[in-house]
Amino acid sequence: MARLPDPEDSRAVLIGCSRYTELEDIPAIRNNLSDLGQIIAGSDGFRPEGVNVIADPRHASDVGPRLREVSEQASDVLLVYYAGHGLIDAERGQLHLALSETRVGDPATTGLPFAHIQSILRRSPARFIVLIVDCSYAGAALGGLGGESGGLGGLGDSVSGGVFVLTATAATGHAIARTGEPYSAFTGELIRLLKQGIAGPYEYLTPGAVAAELRRTMTSLTLPLPQSMEANAAGSLLGLVRNPAYDPAARPDTAQPPSADGTATASPPAPASGSTAVDLDVDDVEWVHDTPATADLLGRAPVAKVLGLRLTETQMTEPGTSFLVHLDGPWGSGKSSLLNLVEQQVDDHFLVVRFDAWQQSRLAPSWWSLLTCLRRDVAQTRARWRRPFLRLRESAARARRTGAPYATAFVVVALLAAVLGYLLWPHKPGLAGWEQQLKAGTAILAALATLTTGALLAARLLLWDSVRGARLFEQTQANPLADIAAHFRWLLRRADKPVVFFVDDLDRCDQAYVVEFLDMVQTLVRTQRSPGRQGTERAAHFVVAADGSWLRRSYETAHEQFVDSITEPGRPLGYLFLDKLFQLCLPMPTLSGPARSAYLDHLLRVTDSRQQEGGSPPDIRSASPGLWAEGDVMERLRQFEEGRAQSVYEAMQRLTERRRAEHTLRKFRSVLGDNPRAAKKFLNTYSILRPIRILEGIDVNPDALALWSLMCVRWPNITDHLASCPEAVEGITAPLWVADHFPEPLRTAAQSPDLQAVVTSQNGGPLTAELIRQCCGALPSTPQDHAE
Repeated sequence: MARLPDPEDSRAVLIGCSRYTELEDIPAIRNNLSDLGQIIAGSDGFRPEGVNVIADPRHASDVGPRLREVSEQASDVLLVYYAGHGLIDAERGQLHLALSETRVGDPATTGLPFAHIQSILRRSPARFIVLIVDCSYAGAALGGLGGESGGLGGLGDSVSGGVFVLTATAATGHAIARTGEPYSAFTGELIRLLKQGIAGPYEYLTPGAVAAELRRTMTSLTLPLPQSMEANAAGSLLGLVRNPAYDPAARPDTAQPPSADGTATASPPAPASGSTAVDLDVDDVEWVHDTPATADLLGRAPVAKVLGLRLTETQMTEPGTSFLVHLDGPWGSGKSSLLNLVEQQVDDHFLVVRFDAWQQSRLAPSWWSLLTCLRRDVAQTRARWRRPFLRLRESAARARRTGAPYATAFVVVALLAAVLGYLLWPHKPGLAGWEQQLKAGTAILAALATLTTGALLAARLLLWDSVRGARLFEQTQANPLADIAAHFRWLLRRADKPVVFFVDDLDRCDQAYVVEFLDMVQTLVRTQRSPGRQGTERAAHFVVAADGSWLRRSYETAHEQFVDSITEPGRPLGYLFLDKLFQLCLPMPTLSGPARSAYLDHLLRVTDSRQQEGGSPPDIRSASPGLWAEGDVMERLRQFEEGRAQSVYEAMQRLTERRRAEHTLRKFRSVLGDNPRAAKKFLNTYSILRPIRILEGIDVNPDALALWSLMCVRWPNITDHLASCPEAVEGITAPLWVADHFPEPLRTAAQSPDLQAVVTSQNGGPLTAELIRQCCGALPSTPQDHAE
């Protein structure tokens, strides 16, 4: 049974070099030491004063004596970490850890030989030793490349309990530290894992579980594969920290996470030492509001990042083409909060126009509300003194387009003013009649003011500057949408940045408005542009967050007479309309068990034991002067995850990955159907789901995900049903049971031979309930989840 280190008798030593005289500096190592040290010191296995940092040592003498002193103090667990450059001695092939003044041509005498660290650790009275090495050629620490015979350099024979060594790379591999990111790649993933945990019934994060999870993650991210070696089962007997994603509800008993080789071992229940007591007498909780969140409380950051990158890439590569995305999810699934997260991702590149369809639907025609929101946001990006000029230019542009009523109004005003002036002005002026002249002038001014106000109101009415004017414009123009689309493009050109509309709460509007709005959007983005201005045109992008069933039902109601004649098996009429409108339909991610627990903890204000006792997180800067903590670890972790998402998305867009996706498409061309739009949507769906699943930590088989993407395009109502009930796939693989798993309207599509061929395909199939859960964003089950 795994246990945490005894904090009284355990020590940690963190060694890192960020500055070098001959080698390239690695600024991220400063944050490696700071944040990894905070995590270790904040755990229940180490005390802050037991965490020692050796930052930027210049010579081996700056490390050896201090490491020896600390190692002699540890009688339970000794954790040693190094980050920096790794060098191989050309003569002996041994690993040397580079220090600040290490010379590349002479690492043996100017660096820190790894064998010297092994020698110090062999003399330690510690029962367990955990060694983590983040540098190039780190795998040589496991005893390869001419090192001392016997894995771990014989270290395992001198330690009573056990030894676990984890390295960032193999003996011939190079470690990665991406420019501008807060951590090196390996340590960043390690910090992320220790902060976020491993979902499941695992109370502690053991070295073996950490190594297995890092290998899986780094493989998905196409990063160097970590290596590990252990002696005396140290990888499963020792817990480094408590598991933040521990979910006791996953199983009635406790368990240990997978070991270093990927297997899982169960253990009997054990009380959690240091656990926080709950006062059962306190049953009062705070009320919580229902406003959309601006922080990622549900683990939706990967979806927001990838969607933001996709929108940005589309706009940069095809600035004249609109891209329409549908975020499909039921009420309360977090669509509005996801829009907030996406806005944070694209705000630097796009002008984001928020459009609340439910509020706007009660005011005016949908096109008028949309243009009003666009005009408002375009104006707000300008200085206050410039906004009236935009308004004047817009009035002039609309006057040119629908100028007859406008010109007529002011011609009438001018004529009336002239007539009034002639009638009211005294024909025999003189000094004696100045009172009459004053009265006449006042009357003329009053008349002009009245007539001007009337003319402006008429112009406002005729130029749809008001709701009534918008409706009158629709009724009096032969082709009003052509003028509306032209003015829409005019406003887009006046924006400082490309425009993306975030449409929310459309599924709260009545069916007529839903159809009117979506048809209007389609008209605006599909209307032909004038040939002479192609180079200056901008396309608007739309992200519509709404319950897909509501939108589909709206179209089916509006075109009820065509439902039976146009509906296809697996693709009813509502799906066909949405397929024509949206280039990508992205279902809201599945909310996993750990995410639900974390969200509930946030609502209940659940904190760790230190905070509940009124204390604060440990600060080890005073205990270890070499360790600094500038800024917030969570902010740096967020920055690391953004860079991580960027690298994953770029990897998915590389030529090799695109060709692989195209090859995957060819595998299923026989069941893809004859619709060219289906092929495009298949690529769009797969290309966005793949990086999202990787970033969520779900290593689903790419071919299985391609099968699922294909089903989402060809049989969307079947995939909607399978997403909510994955076990229903048995009704497709075994048609005899179709009636037990599918309602009557879906059975014809579920019995389709093409669908069965996709589900049972040898390339990625057969699709099982577990694979479908992973494709939908649910974490894979562990062996214990299925054990009785």
